[in-house]
Amino acid sequence: MILIVGLGNPGEKFLCTRHNIGFEMIDSFHLNFKFHAYKSKFDGLYAKKSLFGKEIIVFKPQNFMNLSGNPIKKIRNYFKIENTRDIILIHDDIDMDFLKLRVKINGGHGGHNGVRDTIKFNGKDFYRVKLGVCNKQLTEKKVKPENFVLNKFDKSERKVVEQFKKLANKYFEHLICKEFSLFQTRISEI
Repeated sequence: MILIVGLGNPGEKFLCTRHNIGFEMIDSFHLNFKFHAYKSKFDGLYAKKSLFGKEIIVFKPQNFMNLSGNPIKKIRNYFKIENTRDIILIHDDIDMDFLKLRVKINGGHGGHNGVRDTIKFNGKDFYRVKLGVCNKQLTEKKVKPENFVLNKFDKSERKVVEQFKKLANKYFEHLICKEFSLFQTRISEI
């Protein structure tokens, strides 16, 4: 069983913000692969489906970003996902250029409080799919980082985000089969 978690903040005011790119990716997979309707449990929204010979759970913790770790632990325990390497966490990264993708396992939180809380409750040994959200507004220090991540993508960025989601769906099998270098290569087609 593979647990794919997208980090974000619940509520309409956070829809389509940079910090919610993890939620967007989960919703995109959910819609594209016709998962069953989300169920509300474990302080989050989840759905299950068999795909590519694997049981897949997509999950969006509904506590705020900085409190994502315990909901992930709850769903992991309920479905008896003992191997934390069966967790794939998708989140934004302000230190990476816009929609650059990096996959890593283990390590620290890199200043990301949602990842920090996930580590606190689940240990460090899980996969992180980091999606860059940085642009000139941030690099030229026109906006503080804590405000920047709560901004929505501009129109040109939104188009690229939509293309990115299409490619992520096209190569989703590589992601769930943990063929991360292949997934990264294919996604970089943008």
